[in-house]
Amino acid sequence: MSGPAKSFFYAGARSLLVTHWAGDSQAAAKLTVAAVRARVTGASPAMAIGAAAIDFIDGGDGSRRTHTFVWAPFELVGG
Repeated sequence: MSGPAKSFFYAGARSLLVTHWAGDSQAAAKLTVAAVRARVTGASPAMAIGAAAIDFIDGGDGSRRTHTFVWAPFELVGG
């Protein structure tokens, strides 16, 4: 884990959504918003990011967002 991510934990964060490589900005925004919405409705952090990823993948319109390179770099750390 990178130094900046560790600093959030030292500051009191319980979980972080991190990426393993530079990704698509629109994909990051869509996935993050969906995860936060699921979290607000009571889902656990892991369930929220999982549901957001599944919804993202199941877009069904054949766009490039269904490709693993777009959604796979995201990981929930902590939680």
